[in-house]
Amino acid sequence: MKKLLIFLLSLILCLGLSGCSLSNDSDNKKIEKTVDAVAAELGFTDEKQEKAYQMIGAEDGAGYGSYEIYIYDEGSEAYDDVTEDGYDIGMYTVKAIASNDGVVLVHSGADEPDQAIIDKFEDLEF
Repeated sequence: MKKLLIFLLSLILCLGLSGCSLSNDSDNKKIEKTVDAVAAELGFTDEKQEKAYQMIGAEDGAGYGSYEIYIYDEGSEAYDDVTEDGYDIGMYTVKAIASNDGVVLVHSGADEPDQAIIDKFEDLEF
């Protein structure tokens, strides 16, 4: 009888521990690698402004208030430029404040970029 009781208690303990180890991946859900999906995930509510993303070597891009989102081929020279020293287009230089898996976040406002937005952007999974 003692052995049966010990076995049952051990089984309950194992089931309890395995239930605690299950992780909830809802916080780290993967999103589509598009400008609109990134903007929605970051909570941008300003009207979408089309950008001449081809001028800086991006595959897609748009602006939302003082932030701009661009999609790049990670192996491109333009991506390296914009994520390092900036992409010089003559009138000014476009420089990323954050990059994540080929997606680039640019801040074009006079104010300081919001660190919470940068952190949220860097945590995105595609």
